Amino acid sequence: MSTNNQTYQFDFESLINILKRKKWFIIFSVVLSIALGALYIWKTDPAYRAQVSIVFELHQGPVSLISPFQTALPATFITNQIEEIKSRALAEEVERKLPPGILMTIPLPEKRDKLFDRNEYLAAEIQRHISARSVPNSEVIKISAEANSPIAAKVIANTVAEVFQQRNLEVRREETSNVRKIIEDQLATFKNRLDSAEIALKQFKEKSNVTVIDREAEEIFKRITEAEILYNRTKADLDATQKRFSFIKTKLAQERKDLVPSITEISSPWAKKLKEQLVELQSQYTKLKLQNYEENHPKIQDLKRQIEQIKKNLKVESLKIASGENIVDPITQIQRYLEELVSLEVEIQAYRAQVKTLQSVITNYKRNLNTIPDKELRLAKLLRDKQVNEKIYTMLLNKREEARIAEAEKVGNIRILDPAKTPRSPFKPQKKLVAFVALVFGFTFGVGLAFLLEALDTTIKTGEEAERSTGVKVLAEIPEIEPDAALSRDKYYRAKERRSAFEIVRRLVTSQAPESYDTDTFRGLMVNLQLVNMDSQLKTILITSSRPEEGKSLIAANMSIVAANMGLKTLLIDADIKRPVQHLVFKQKQVPGLIDLISVIKTSMLNKTKSEMTKKSPDNGKKVQIVNTVGDFNPFEERIGALDYVFSHDSEFIRVQSRKIISSTKIPNLDLLTSGTATFHFSDFLASKILRNIFFELEKKYDAIFIDTAPIDVSTIARLMSSVADGVLLVGRAGKTLRKEIIAAQKTLKYVDANVIGLVLNQIAQNERLKKYQRYYQKATSTI
Repeated sequence: MSTNNQTYQFDFESLINILKRKKWFIIFSVVLSIALGALYIWKTDPAYRAQVSIVFELHQGPVSLISPFQTALPATFITNQIEEIKSRALAEEVERKLPPGILMTIPLPEKRDKLFDRNEYLAAEIQRHISARSVPNSEVIKISAEANSPIAAKVIANTVAEVFQQRNLEVRREETSNVRKIIEDQLATFKNRLDSAEIALKQFKEKSNVTVIDREAEEIFKRITEAEILYNRTKADLDATQKRFSFIKTKLAQERKDLVPSITEISSPWAKKLKEQLVELQSQYTKLKLQNYEENHPKIQDLKRQIEQIKKNLKVESLKIASGENIVDPITQIQRYLEELVSLEVEIQAYRAQVKTLQSVITNYKRNLNTIPDKELRLAKLLRDKQVNEKIYTMLLNKREEARIAEAEKVGNIRILDPAKTPRSPFKPQKKLVAFVALVFGFTFGVGLAFLLEALDTTIKTGEEAERSTGVKVLAEIPEIEPDAALSRDKYYRAKERRSAFEIVRRLVTSQAPESYDTDTFRGLMVNLQLVNMDSQLKTILITSSRPEEGKSLIAANMSIVAANMGLKTLLIDADIKRPVQHLVFKQKQVPGLIDLISVIKTSMLNKTKSEMTKKSPDNGKKVQIVNTVGDFNPFEERIGALDYVFSHDSEFIRVQSRKIISSTKIPNLDLLTSGTATFHFSDFLASKILRNIFFELEKKYDAIFIDTAPIDVSTIARLMSSVADGVLLVGRAGKTLRKEIIAAQKTLKYVDANVIGLVLNQIAQNERLKKYQRYYQKATSTI
């Protein structure tokens, strides 16, 4: 970054100084933030959280007529279960099951209308304070419940898990009951078929006297019997699956009446190819089973894996097609029904392929039966019918008993891993976390506010900043002067108008502590004044500021004392006519003073001019217009030649009158010229040539003259007095004086051709460097 051909680098010390200057903002921000955090902790009722873990286990029941292959849970299954846990229906069941004592811990609203329903409100509150999340890569769900009481949190969490487990069990019971009804319907059908087959076989044997068949026919009938048994079993599974499909479709229609009926139809080219592959694999699997291949045979296992993969792909493709139609809310009961419909559709396709293969095998076996004699063929068919129906009937009997057992079981596919325990401490409010966040936020906000205020602050704080922003050379940086605690306010300073003077007296370090670091800064200022203009001597220095309360009077007093201590014959002039203070600082009378000195000299000169100007006038005897009244004297109407004539002959009179009005102070080599009688016409006095002649005579007597004038923005005194000064010294107060004020004051003084020497920056904040220098001076002083 480059400004005014200067390069500025990162200054860590400057940042630290900013934080130190704005430390109270940071402290206030931290305290306020911590107070708000404490208020939040105090106002927030403690809340407790209990957690219970459940797991979903894939349960392949004994009555599975849908698929001989075990499948995993659907991808959205856990998501659907979480939504059910957080549902309003489950919360209502929990509310009905909770003990009254637990329900009383839930606060009711103070204002209730006529339509207020307590049970609905409690259910809504329970639902609002129940949350659930899944454990990644598992079928585990963690259920959390929040309450104002640790016991209530535990009971609600466990009740939610129990109600959810019961709902799951009821769903499984409904499914099992539906399967049992399907089995019973098939059982009655095959019972009639078995009875008919047994009667027909008995009547045929009685009439034909044929009881056995040859070996070849027996082998053919054995094969065809096995094929028909497998065919009928597959047909039964197909019928059961189709009935289940119709049942789920009815449920789905109840949930969403506008659902398109063909939502599970598979119509994409990829799905069609998958269906063809499934039919082919099912055909191969059926043929191997008819050839008496065992289940653990490698070929059977390989075919089962391939069939399972084809089914999964077909389900995914089907769901993609279905999701592209009317599915708007996949995380609901509708989505579960839809997924089951897709699974059933895939199984129906697989069963149909298996039935088709078995029909083809049975047809081939029947062709071979044409070579068998008619009576033996008839006997074989009757035996086959009896065996087939008997085996299917026995199989259905077993499945019905299994269904009854499963229906009576009180075990679903949900198991509670870890019941909720009573929480030891509230999870909200987290006092340590709140305190830490409040502390960090307060500090961060305070630091941010400090830098923001610094960026918005246009006051001058350091000498380097002053030179960079105003272009005025800084001659000295005066630190904050601690008042002398040993001084007590005597009777002289008890008056209200004298208190400001007493504060200056308490800070006259040049008189009270001549060997201190603060005094040395004033010595450095004097040296800088001598070095700043080495070509011309600066004897008369005017000290002013851009606005009041900048400390110019304190600077003027201390500089005068330093100059006097350096052996210079010094005069301090208080030219702040409106608010003089130097006479109070040095305990002198205000009157007579500067205004009185000018008035006496002017009156004397005017009187003298009347008599002498007539006798010996510089302008060949012409009369000069002169007004006797001092207050009405207009310097612009006087004849310059006449007054110069008087001045050249009355310098001794000026010196005499000056000695009468100028008073000595208790400081050696230091005299004081007070402001004098206050008048509204001070500008007439200060703008006259008499003032220049007075200073011409004073400069002959004194080595250093310091003029304490009024601030530039409140009076014209500084501009008027600048004409008699060799140089003007601006005073600014660190952290108070604005940059634009210094620039404006400099322009004003330049406009009247004043010689602005530089800037004195007053009340610099105590930093580590200044403290280090002060300790050094204190140590050096103590060793002398």
